[in-house]
Amino acid sequence: MPETTPGAMPDTAPDAAPGVVTRTVCLLGFGNVGRRFCELVARKTDELADGHGLRVLFSAVGTGSHGSLLAPHGLTAQEVLALAQRFPDAVTPGVDLIAASGADLLIEATPLDPHGGRAAIAHLEAGFAHGLDAITVNKGPIAWDFRRLADLAASRGRRLLFEGTVMDGCPVFSLFRSCLPGCRLLGFDAVFNSTTNYILDAMGEGVGFADALAQVQAEGYAETDPTHDLDGHDAAAKTAALANVLMAAVMTPDDVAKDSVRDVTPERVARTRAAGRRLRVVCSATTDEVATDTSRVRAAVRLTELSGEHPLFSASGSTLSVLLHTDLMGTIQVAERDALPEQTAYAVYADLLAIHEGH
Repeated sequence: MPETTPGAMPDTAPDAAPGVVTRTVCLLGFGNVGRRFCELVARKTDELADGHGLRVLFSAVGTGSHGSLLAPHGLTAQEVLALAQRFPDAVTPGVDLIAASGADLLIEATPLDPHGGRAAIAHLEAGFAHGLDAITVNKGPIAWDFRRLADLAASRGRRLLFEGTVMDGCPVFSLFRSCLPGCRLLGFDAVFNSTTNYILDAMGEGVGFADALAQVQAEGYAETDPTHDLDGHDAAAKTAALANVLMAAVMTPDDVAKDSVRDVTPERVARTRAAGRRLRVVCSATTDEVATDTSRVRAAVRLTELSGEHPLFSASGSTLSVLLHTDLMGTIQVAERDALPEQTAYAVYADLLAIHEGH
């Protein structure tokens, strides 16, 4: 890799080896997931070329506060990481970066905004308008506007993938796409939020709500503003996204009934534990097996007492799990232990390979 210093970029990217296809990426968002995706691509550069015939270059990287990077000739992941302390260009709106990037793939990894994912939706719209395939780990577009965006992508002959929006890198959408042909999802029950897992477990040890929240924030599982986690908004967005994609629902997080953990007391959690049960925030969606009216999908995020025999009882700490109730395969359980940004970065990587290989 050529030596690169902040503010200095090579004039041209090296040529790809014979038989290797180059995909040029416009990456919006360079937080935990975006940075780790670049690290993953850097680590897997030779494997991508030798095993998949793929070279990944970055022609634009956008952040909300740490500058932007525009390099239409393309930079390697290693070169992007060398510039990452602060990108050399001023912060540029995502839609402008997309237009100037010359990329053929958009990766949307910006944080979920409080307005139903409008910014991320605009980025995907711009990407499709400029002929880009798209990968998003921002759950807003899938939770709030999936059907229209999917139709828009199809009308432009583009792909839209989003494995990282619900269970980090754990395969749920791709499980149905690749492994369960002809199988219909009738409903699901899931534990999708690790912040509430940690808080409820700490309260079971007698810790007060405020102290439990402070503890989980200090450990990095909760945001500075944890409202989305505490009041069920994050879980509702994941519930809507899964129902929209796999149950053909037409809903938004506003259609999902939500419980908050704010009023839960240590005494309630202790009583539940003493009875051999565990209090969890459970995301559910159901429909009639013979129904074809997708408006009949019903969804909720509820505080639920789980018995020790319940399949979701073991979902504690950063473990996430979903029970998928199907018409042909019965109930399938998918679980992920120690959900971290690296796993979400892998979801982007997996989606990238799926697009490259036509899966």
